[in-house]
Amino acid sequence: MNDIVKQLTALGQDINILYIEDNKGLRESIVGLLSKIFPHLLYAENGEIGLDFYYKHTPDIVLTDIKMPGLSGLDLSKKIKQDNNDVRIIFLSAFDDKEYLHEAIDIGAFKYLSKPTKVPLLITTLHEAVLSINKERNKRIFENQLTDIFNYQNNLLMMLNGTEPIVVNRQFLDFFGVKTLNEFVDIHKGVGELLLEHQGFLYPTAESGWFEIALENPGKLFHTKVHNHHKEARHLIMKLRVIPEKQNLVILSFDDITDLNLMMIFDGNATKHDQKLHDCTAVRKLLHVVKENASEVKLHNFYRGLTIVNNAVLVSMDDQKVVLKTSHSQLKAIKLAKNIIISSELFPFSVLCNAANSIDFDQQTVTFSEMHFVQESANQRANIRLEPDPERHSVTLFQNEIKFFGNIRILDISICSVKIEMDALPASLSVGEISKIVIVLETDKQPLNLTLSGTVYRIDNFYRSFHVVFLFELSSTYHDKLLDYIAKRQMELIREFKIL
Repeated sequence: MNDIVKQLTALGQDINILYIEDNKGLRESIVGLLSKIFPHLLYAENGEIGLDFYYKHTPDIVLTDIKMPGLSGLDLSKKIKQDNNDVRIIFLSAFDDKEYLHEAIDIGAFKYLSKPTKVPLLITTLHEAVLSINKERNKRIFENQLTDIFNYQNNLLMMLNGTEPIVVNRQFLDFFGVKTLNEFVDIHKGVGELLLEHQGFLYPTAESGWFEIALENPGKLFHTKVHNHHKEARHLIMKLRVIPEKQNLVILSFDDITDLNLMMIFDGNATKHDQKLHDCTAVRKLLHVVKENASEVKLHNFYRGLTIVNNAVLVSMDDQKVVLKTSHSQLKAIKLAKNIIISSELFPFSVLCNAANSIDFDQQTVTFSEMHFVQESANQRANIRLEPDPERHSVTLFQNEIKFFGNIRILDISICSVKIEMDALPASLSVGEISKIVIVLETDKQPLNLTLSGTVYRIDNFYRSFHVVFLFELSSTYHDKLLDYIAKRQMELIREFKIL
């Protein structure tokens, strides 16, 4: 009991309490007790004075007798509850009458105590009342803070019941130049009509609805184009969150990234967006949006053509560096590789990082700084391209039926292409030319011999070598044999990577 009294004394310092009792002796006794606990104590000798004190001081707790001359405790409480239903009312009554008890319950009494009331029971009841008041106050503070966050953060927020908007924040209203949600609803038929058509963006089509797509992918980041109240097209990142255990209730958030000027990248006009592809600042800002939305990215690395892919989360970032946390196997792949490819549902293209600044295996983090978009990246390969065993393959090139005698080896091979490295380039070899290529790939059984007619697709000139990519078509028989070789080679590389 002493502990409860100490806690009640500490919690009761900012609690206003009103005690009403017509019995002078009992009133003075209880006042003597309560005044030691509550510094803000009011007391009255009847209901009329008590009600006047209530309107003047708005106490948090009213402790009142039920049967009093004039205004009874029950009638007093009805008037108080009409004014403020949150007031905790504790009834004290010498009458063990069920009618009084039932009426007190109907009024919304916090407790009903019989007189004479034992001090420990009174103290315990007051302790429970004060705890409930503090809990309610903390809840209101929390809700007020949430309201402030909801209304004054930078992104636009909207709560929907199905597709019907029911709550929006201040930023949302300002964006559309309206004062209330009702005004917004009067102007716009629905959220779907806000989403404008743009390549690579989310908008309603004849084939699919925007809401169904977003609902099937909660938490996914979607690019959207929306007109503000100035009729300016703005680039917004939209995310849908489902409210747990609340059927049909969802929250849409919109981040405005128009200043990044990224809409042109989605247009497919290379002359417009070539410079933007190499804009490291745009990549950083998009990564910041990813971090703010607690989304993940994927890291892609290649070990002799074998794809190593794992999720990663943004730990921190500033103007100088970005720190990602990922799996141990991905860090190992990064250490072996010359670059890192980052992909995200938010990125219009993959992001290439030429080199990692540092790798921390203990913290499972990688740090890098230089990065830019790349339109074509290895993670978008249509076919698996693997490096054959360098000791167990040979390749011979014939140009115009003349054998090339320089050093030549296969860098990677797929079911429709082969990239070879040469120390010199035949004079007549150019993009679009057709060459004869003879490839021997050794296996545990008999070698796979391929004689191909390859069309030069690309030639890359390096300091001491040339990389040439040939495209080819295989008959169904050799297609299946090469596919089988690639599958077995893939398993060899997986085992090799694991033991590194």
